[in-house]
Amino acid sequence: MLEGVDEVPWGRLAYWPGGSVEVPCLLREVTAAPSGSSKRSPVWRLWSGLFHTTRTYTTPGEVYDAAPYVVPYLMEVMRVARQPHRELIVDLMTDIASAQPYRDVSWDPAAGPEPDHAALARAAMTARVGAITRSLNDASPKVVVAVARLLALLPEAAPSSVPALRARAEKGVRPARDAGAVACVLAVAWLAAADHVEWFAGLRDAGAAHGDLRAMAVVGLALSSPDAEPDDDAAVALLADAQADPASAFQLVQWHGDGLMPADSALLRAELWQQAVTRDLLARPGSRRIKQALYSAREAIDHWRAAPADLLPAIADRVRDLISAPSSVRRTREHDEQDPLVDAVNVIARSGQAAAGHADLLAGLLTGDPAEPWPDVAAPAVDGLARLGDGRCVPWLAAAFLHGYGHVKQFNVDDVLPPMVAHADALIPALRTYLSSPQLNNHDCVNALISWGPGAAPLAPDLAVSQAYLALPLFAAIGPAAIEVEAQVRALLSIKVARPEAAWALWRITGEPGQAAALLTEDLVDGGHDAVPMLEQLGPAAAAAVPMLREHLHDSGRNRVAIARALWAITGDGEGLVAPLLDAITRRPLPAWGWQWPPSGLRAVRALGTMGPVAAAAAPALEVIAHGRARVTDRAVWADERYQRAAQDALA
Repeated sequence: MLEGVDEVPWGRLAYWPGGSVEVPCLLREVTAAPSGSSKRSPVWRLWSGLFHTTRTYTTPGEVYDAAPYVVPYLMEVMRVARQPHRELIVDLMTDIASAQPYRDVSWDPAAGPEPDHAALARAAMTARVGAITRSLNDASPKVVVAVARLLALLPEAAPSSVPALRARAEKGVRPARDAGAVACVLAVAWLAAADHVEWFAGLRDAGAAHGDLRAMAVVGLALSSPDAEPDDDAAVALLADAQADPASAFQLVQWHGDGLMPADSALLRAELWQQAVTRDLLARPGSRRIKQALYSAREAIDHWRAAPADLLPAIADRVRDLISAPSSVRRTREHDEQDPLVDAVNVIARSGQAAAGHADLLAGLLTGDPAEPWPDVAAPAVDGLARLGDGRCVPWLAAAFLHGYGHVKQFNVDDVLPPMVAHADALIPALRTYLSSPQLNNHDCVNALISWGPGAAPLAPDLAVSQAYLALPLFAAIGPAAIEVEAQVRALLSIKVARPEAAWALWRITGEPGQAAALLTEDLVDGGHDAVPMLEQLGPAAAAAVPMLREHLHDSGRNRVAIARALWAITGDGEGLVAPLLDAITRRPLPAWGWQWPPSGLRAVRALGTMGPVAAAAAPALEVIAHGRARVTDRAVWADERYQRAAQDALA
């Protein structure tokens, strides 16, 4: 067993603290089938060496080039009798199968394109799919659920895996909550829904089958015609019943890396079905059901642009119902669950401009003294009103910055401060206090204020005293209105690390380019990435940087969007610039946030608009962003709406 494992050069394929001998040792340790908690399993140490970045709720991990080599050995270890950590091994392979390949910034282009390590690992799994499908008969339902998830991620293996999944699902056609069978039906739906309409219909109509299995067959029917309107109210109710039942097998099918309710994730591919089920859930009384309904509504709103208009009125009605019920009644028995009223208000607040139709409802939740500790529902209500730029939240937002109580931590200031520029005068006293506190890390707040431009000018003198270096981008955004801090900015020219940005800020304040172009070009030569957007703003005055910018345009380790924008602003020559910008706007999901600068995808959309007919090849991709049904960001409705508006402007 594990033949040849010692000959693989593990030490240069991934990050192994113990060097090239660590992987063979770990695999043998796993093979020995150690007993005890999975939390201490050697599989976790193997996991940590395989990924450059690990999976989050919204993004897959980046897997090293060791993945294709380790997959065959993981599958060997799975065959060990009574292997206690086999579910964890399957979860590891699931993360590999859903990962992105790690890209080495030092890769030599002369060596050809860098291999796709994740694709090679999936190919290794596909070649051995028989070994995976054998585990569908495992005695542990959790292992069967995990294996079904892994197979759902391997469409190339579908000709071999789907028959095995169907056979395992049909074993569950009996009155029992067989989570493994339910997961197998879902996997077939992911892989080949259109080819299994009759099979799903047979399961749905099988009177002897458990309701959970029949409900998952409805998911398969929905995915077989994902654009169709539901025409069977009984099927919608059956699916809603399974989702709302806390004892349902649906609650046991928790696919690793796929959120809390995999059936919801599947239904997101069938927009109208998902919203029909959500409306059914929202109409049902009971705190458990409202929490499941809100989860489904949030998923739909995060994914589909039409969902807020369809679902927010029903959510607002439930908020009114929940307001009249005491908190002790609203909460479930699970001590760590949040009040469903707070969940409902959060869904409204994060639903984009559609929340404006419910602003009065949000404002009505702000009762009491904002200088006192807040009720739990106040923070999401303030968040929603602030994103809308609604002045009714000003006393509460000011209190958050002035008095603390931890509420600032509940907000993403990058989202709530920019729309409040119209109320800058009312917020500036509280912001001045907040920014002057040496105990707080307020860098995000300073960056968010960049969007205010000259509106943030009253804060400049205080920031020039306490954190002038960090505030240079803000001083630049304020422009001539920051003339009061010119001396402090000029003093930073004597500090080497601050010189390029200080020169740029002085240009924005005084209108005189001075040393800005030369210092920023020098910074670019030295490897500085932040210099590129500043060179863009200098325009033709930064002509000396053009050769270096062109040299870096095709360097994958650089921000190609920033370089393309800078070259266009400096030269007005669009040759070779559309391709990197187009590449940036066709990736999914598009990035939803940025630090000092807006996200690269949004800047690419705007750049294509400024280029006019030169960028005509980008029109189809911009049409998708401007008018598509699905969102282009992941769980970031407000950011998606910014992309939509920017794409519409670009097309115009």
